[in-house]
Amino acid sequence: MSSRSWRGLVLLTSFGRVEVALRRVRCEHCGQRYRPADACLAEIHGQNVTRELRELAALVGCSWPYETAAGVLKRLSGAHLSDERLRQLTNQQGAIQEQCQQREAQEVLQKAVNMQQIRQERERSSSPKESPLPEWLLVGLDGGWIPSCEQKGGMEGKIGVVANQIDPVGKHGRRRLTKRRYVATFGPAEDVGTLTYAAACALHATEASKQVVLGDGADWIKTQAHEHFPDAVKILDWPHLWRKVRDAVRSLQPSKRAEHRAWCKEQYEVLLPLLWEGKREQALAHLQSLHPSQGEVPAAFEKAIQYLEAQQDWIGDYQTWAEQGYPVGSGLVERAVAVVINARMNKRGMRWKRANATAIVALRVQRINTAWETAAA
Repeated sequence: MSSRSWRGLVLLTSFGRVEVALRRVRCEHCGQRYRPADACLAEIHGQNVTRELRELAALVGCSWPYETAAGVLKRLSGAHLSDERLRQLTNQQGAIQEQCQQREAQEVLQKAVNMQQIRQERERSSSPKESPLPEWLLVGLDGGWIPSCEQKGGMEGKIGVVANQIDPVGKHGRRRLTKRRYVATFGPAEDVGTLTYAAACALHATEASKQVVLGDGADWIKTQAHEHFPDAVKILDWPHLWRKVRDAVRSLQPSKRAEHRAWCKEQYEVLLPLLWEGKREQALAHLQSLHPSQGEVPAAFEKAIQYLEAQQDWIGDYQTWAEQGYPVGSGLVERAVAVVINARMNKRGMRWKRANATAIVALRVQRINTAWETAAA
C-alpha cells in the first residue's frame, strides 16, 4: 500500500500527510549503501498508514457509518482517508481484536480448569479458603439481528453481559449494575459462551455465592449457561414470558370490543399470579383449557403452549426471586444489544458480512468495557 515517487514515500499519520525522503546514502566506514528512513518505516510493515492512525480509524469506524467516520477523522486529525480505506482498516483492526479476545478467553478458560483442579485438591486436604467469596454473579445472554448480505433473513449477533456489583438507585428500590463487562460475536454460540465465562473470571465472580443467568429461553443460551455456569439460578426473562402468554390469550378472540377486552382481563387475572408464583403446570393447564373447540388454532396460542412446555427448567417462583434481590427481567442485556449492535449496525441500508460484523462488535465491546473500567477506577 505504499505510495512511492521520486520525492519519497507519502505517509498517512494521525496529524496529516507526511512525505519521507527515501534517498540512499553510503556508509563512510564500510562503504555499503542504506536508507536512513528504513528504521522509521519498519513499524508500518510496508503500508503507508501509521499504527496510531489505524487505531484512530478503527475507533471512529466502529462508532459511526464509514462516510460519517471519515469526516470525523478528517476534522479531528486532518488525516484524509476514503470511506473504503477506513472500512478496510476498521475490519483489519477489528479482526485482530476479535482474535485477541478469543485467545485471551481460551487462556482464561484453561487457567480456570487448572485452578478448579487445584481447588479440589485443597478441599480434599481441608485447607482453609484464602479469601471470602464475592456475593453476586449476574449473567445475561441474548441475541440481536442485523441485515446480512450473505444470508437471507439476516444474522444473529450474540451478546453477553457479566456483572458482579449492584448498587441501589433512588428511593423506589431500583438498582444499577455498576461493575460489568460486555462480550459479543457473530460467530458460533460456543464463542460467546467462552467469552462470557472469561469475563466472569476477569471480574473474579465465578465463585460468587449468588449466581444468576438470565435469558429468553433460546436453545443456545440454555446450552452455554449449563456448560459454563452449572450452579447458577436459571431465570427466564419475565417480560418475555408474559408477552408470550398475553399474545396467546389475545389471539383467541381477536377483537377490540369491550366484551373481548373484559374476557382477556379475566384470563390475565388468573394466569399472571400463577406464573409469577412459579406455578407453571397450573398456568399451562388453564391456558390449554382455553383451546378453541373448533376452527383454526392461532399460531400465537400454539407457540405459547410449546414455550411453557419447553421452559420448565427456567420458570420458577418470580415472587421469591424478586424478594431475594434476583433480577427477573433481562433489561441489562437488551440494553447491551442496543448499545453494542443496534446503535452502529442497524442503520438504514446497511448489509453486513459475518466476519466484518464480528470485527466491529469486537472493537465496540473493547471501547465500552474500557469506558466502564475507567469510570470505576
